[in-house]
Amino acid sequence: MRFMRTDNAAINDATPDKTLISLVAQGREAALNEIMRRYKHKLHAFIARYVKDEDTAYDILQETFIRVHFKAASYSPAYEFSTWLYQIAVNLCRDWGRKQKLRQFLPLDAIIGDGESASFHDVIGDSGSNIENLTEMRQHLKLLDKEIQRLPHKLKTALILFAVEEHSQEECAKILGVTPKTVETRVYRARKILAGKLAKNF
Repeated sequence: MRFMRTDNAAINDATPDKTLISLVAQGREAALNEIMRRYKHKLHAFIARYVKDEDTAYDILQETFIRVHFKAASYSPAYEFSTWLYQIAVNLCRDWGRKQKLRQFLPLDAIIGDGESASFHDVIGDSGSNIENLTEMRQHLKLLDKEIQRLPHKLKTALILFAVEEHSQEECAKILGVTPKTVETRVYRARKILAGKLAKNF
C-alpha cells in the first residue's frame, strides 16, 4: 500500500489512520496528536474498565501512545490500525495485571462512569442464572465488578471488549490474535464463572 506524500501533507479529519501512522514514523508530531484525538477516549474507556483505577488507566493510556510513537515504523499496513493500537493497550493491561497478582485487589467505588450506557446486567444477561435483579442495587454491581476483576486475563479481556465495549467477535479476534470461535468461548466461560460466583451470593 502506498501512502500520500508526507513532506507537506495536510492532516485533518479525513486523513486515514494508516497515513497518520506513516507520518508518525517520519516524525510528524501533528499526526500523533491526531491519532490521540481520535482514540484517546475509546481507549481510555477500555483500559479503565480493565484496571478500575483512573490514575493507572491514564498512565497506561499515555504509555500506549508512547509505544505508538516508538513502534510506528514497525506497523504493517496489512493490519487495521485500530487493531494494532488495541493490541498495544491489551498487552500493557496484561503486564499490569501480572504485577497485581502479588497485591490485594481493592475495587474502585465508581462502577460505571458518567454517560456509560452499558449495564453490567447485559454482560451476563444470557447466562441463564437466577440473577434477574442484579442491577437493582449498587451493592450487586459492586460485587459483579469485583468478580470481573478476578477473571483470568484472557477471559476478562474478551468479556470487556465484546460485551462491554461492544466490539464484534471478528474485531475482538483480530485484537486478541485468536479466532472468533475462541472469543465466543472465552466470553461464554467468563459469563459462566460470573454467574456461578454471583449465584452463591443471592
